[in-house]
Amino acid sequence: MDKRISRLDKAGKSIADVLEKNKLLFPYKMYQIKINWKYIMGPQIAKYSYIREFKKDIVVIGVLNSVWMNHLFLYKKKIIDTINNYAKEKIVQDIIFLRSGKKNDLPVYEMEDGVQEKVFPEINIKNMVLRDDVVEKINEETEYLPDNLKEKMRKLRFSQEKRKAAYRSEKFITCPKCGRWIKKEEKLCFLCRLKEKQAIKKNIYDILMGIPWLSYKELKEQVSCSELLYNEVRRDCIYRLIDKICTDSDTKEDDLFLALFIVRKDPSELTEKFIENLTEKYRRNKNVSSYRR
Repeated sequence: MDKRISRLDKAGKSIADVLEKNKLLFPYKMYQIKINWKYIMGPQIAKYSYIREFKKDIVVIGVLNSVWMNHLFLYKKKIIDTINNYAKEKIVQDIIFLRSGKKNDLPVYEMEDGVQEKVFPEINIKNMVLRDDVVEKINEETEYLPDNLKEKMRKLRFSQEKRKAAYRSEKFITCPKCGRWIKKEEKLCFLCRLKEKQAIKKNIYDILMGIPWLSYKELKEQVSCSELLYNEVRRDCIYRLIDKICTDSDTKEDDLFLALFIVRKDPSELTEKFIENLTEKYRRNKNVSSYRR
């Protein structure tokens, strides 16, 4: 007989029990993760990615461009942890990122400080009037086309120029690197800023993997970057080294580097016993093999 719940505060548990009994709890949780992707990962990541499907304990995430593909890959472990924390169990073990399709979301404009506007301003180009020199230039550019294409091409070019004029009237300018529309007070669009950030992060990573104990003050003498970005790269390095330990693919050098990243001391200050004690706690269980076992 199905158990009956008389108290209202037990209703949530009752629903979970019913779903579990009918083997629907797992699909239900996956569905909740999919529809709440923006809430789980935040609006910035959700704008450029979405959940395509689940394959048992693997989630397939569609990513809208290669820049964000690289960016999300660096945070793979953090994304897995975030999803599992939301589900309150280890529901996801791995992630596959796919360069995939377009979302139906309206375009979002991102400011330099991260503030977002809902959409680009509504543009009405019907009443826009082009300058005579612009019209003349378009007519000259399309004059060589066959008659059946000439008029269509001119209409298209007129619409393009009117749209440009309308955006400029709304105080938008074009990004000097890619041409995307941005606010006039910005230097680059969000994607170009992200590319620049990735280049700086790579530079920081290359330096830290040679001198893991380097402080931010010392690094700043070589690379112009914020302390926030410095700490972000350090965390990435630590996560990668811990992942090696957890998968039993670490070397003595990996263990040394992890200790150096964590304690930020000169190698001469660390003993082998200290390194061993620090890294052993990251191993998954006592059955994991090691070059020291």
